[in-house]
Amino acid sequence: MSSSGTRQLDALSGIAFVILMSVALFLPGPPPKADDSIGKITAMLVEHRRAFLVGGYVAGLSVLCYLWFAGSVWRHLTTRTRDQTGLAIAACSGGLFAVTLTLLGMAMFSGVAFKAAALGGDPALVRALTDAGNTAIETAKFGLAAFLLATCRAGAASGVLPRWLVGAGVAAASLLIVSAVALFIDHGPFQFGGPVDLGGGLPAVVWIAALSLAIARRSRDDDVSEARP
Repeated sequence: MSSSGTRQLDALSGIAFVILMSVALFLPGPPPKADDSIGKITAMLVEHRRAFLVGGYVAGLSVLCYLWFAGSVWRHLTTRTRDQTGLAIAACSGGLFAVTLTLLGMAMFSGVAFKAAALGGDPALVRALTDAGNTAIETAKFGLAAFLLATCRAGAASGVLPRWLVGAGVAAASLLIVSAVALFIDHGPFQFGGPVDLGGGLPAVVWIAALSLAIARRSRDDDVSEARP
């Protein structure tokens, strides 16, 4: 396979990351809401035990894809000029922070679902771990917002990202930050698992997939340009 083909596959690992992480998060069904009763949460953990456990494994695979994609993003942002190295570090670090917290939050759900929920464990402990899991996943939005904003700024400064993608990235990052108010709201549409919480993350997911395609396309176009006499 040519070096261009390899770079395109590297870039498309971003789409694999988005798909795998989405599957991991929603495999057990809708996440528990802040105002759900402990009885409802425990029943969900018991009923969807296997889905939580498999979801944790799939999330691990998604992290592998993210790390691969981060290398592609770094190369894309610093190809034309090394002036964007600092922002490339901020972008990749923000993404790593996000996937680490998401994996940690899912591990808390899996840990409770593995045995404790079915054994009729302490309701307060089950509640605390599920709330902590939600908090970790929600906090990950800030790292993801940093990934989007730093990538957009570096891409705009160096000209390696189209203007529309930069604008969409800034908008998606803003929605992430706004929807993270679920960290201190325990009822209504803004709570964990509510429409604002879930909807606020969707544009960012779509944007990462678009970034992946944009980098893959640039790799192909660069290869064509280099091949011309």
